[in-house]
Amino acid sequence: MTERKWETDEDEMIHHLESHRNFIGWVIDKLRAEKITCDRTKGRDANGDIIYYRAEDEARVKQIVRDINAKYNQL
Repeated sequence: MTERKWETDEDEMIHHLESHRNFIGWVIDKLRAEKITCDRTKGRDANGDIIYYRAEDEARVKQIVRDINAKYNQL
């Protein structure tokens, strides 16, 4: 990953927030494609950025997140 030069601190913060917003939306799309009912949380929820409603989906949600981490966070 290349290091960017930001014109302002705000530009860097905006970039990180937009990247995070887009990533969470992408994960929600992946979960919904697997027929998992979920939504984005609001209000800086301490429990996370995504809520899913059925306890029986928990194992699948965790596996999808593990798969994403394994694929995109390889060192």
